[in-house]
Amino acid sequence: MNIRKITVTGLMIAISVLLPMLFHMIGGQGAGRVFLPMHIGVFLTGLIAGGWYGIIAGLITPVLGFGLLGMPMPPVMFFMMAELAAYGAVSGFVRLGERAEQTRWAVYIKLVIAMIAGRVFGGLVMAAAAAVFALPINAIDAVIASFITGLPGIAIQLVLIPAVYLILKRGGYLFESRTA
Repeated sequence: MNIRKITVTGLMIAISVLLPMLFHMIGGQGAGRVFLPMHIGVFLTGLIAGGWYGIIAGLITPVLGFGLLGMPMPPVMFFMMAELAAYGAVSGFVRLGERAEQTRWAVYIKLVIAMIAGRVFGGLVMAAAAAVFALPINAIDAVIASFITGLPGIAIQLVLIPAVYLILKRGGYLFESRTA
């Protein structure tokens, strides 16, 4: 394990726990579902430190958020752990090819792929839980509803995350190999 990657992961987890608190203070309890602030640091962890660190951030962030702030509440916390772990993994592991990786659009493509994969994986976990525990949940409807509710947050992510990533890239703060 790389100390710099561990440090970045810890920083991004802290940001992912603190941002929802800020959004809840400003926008009330429903602000997290709308603006998706917990996702930002997890996506950045995957993009900056790699997929394994993104998975770690995705699994730890909702648990810490619940432990420190009481949100997200179980069982939502468990579904968020799956979804965020997928976001961190896919944003860190996706490779577009050598030439495509050199373009500034690569980060947008990776982010969109990770967003879709995370929602799909979260929906699959929700469907599996509904089947195993006989829960009255329609996973497809829940994923569609959370996507529509989270559109403002998705827009923020599509603007903020690539901007931060590209600033770090220009500054030379990214790691050579992000998959380790």
